[in-house]
Amino acid sequence: MTWLIPPRLLVALSLLMILLHWLVPLATVVPPHWNLTGVLLMAGGFGMGLAIARRFRKVATEINTFKTPRKLVTDGLFGVTRNPIYLGMTIFLIGLAVFLGTASPWAGPVVFFLVANGWYIPVEERNAAKHFGEDYAAYRARVRRWL
Repeated sequence: MTWLIPPRLLVALSLLMILLHWLVPLATVVPPHWNLTGVLLMAGGFGMGLAIARRFRKVATEINTFKTPRKLVTDGLFGVTRNPIYLGMTIFLIGLAVFLGTASPWAGPVVFFLVANGWYIPVEERNAAKHFGEDYAAYRARVRRWL
């Protein structure tokens, strides 16, 4: 299932969240006057992902989860979290759930977190350990997975 790269999952979950909001909203969990806060979270999460994508292009390393990494990036947002792209995507989905305001869309960020933490990140960590050895081990000991 290497075709299910994180951006595709993000788009699929975003669409599913919108459908759940329309078809099965359940209860309102975010008061309407707070919904626009979700837009700020979405922009922040998207901005994180964009910044990391630019950084990866600049240092000429691989961004695809399932491909071989070419360079270990440990500066910038990677000095705070080993997975700033996944954190940004999770923040984006939380923002979308806040914007929509009902209970059912909250399944999206939960599913994304579980998939990222249980599948994407372990694949990347195995690849990084294999290709960067002690440098990655030291980085992993120094920087937390999420925050």
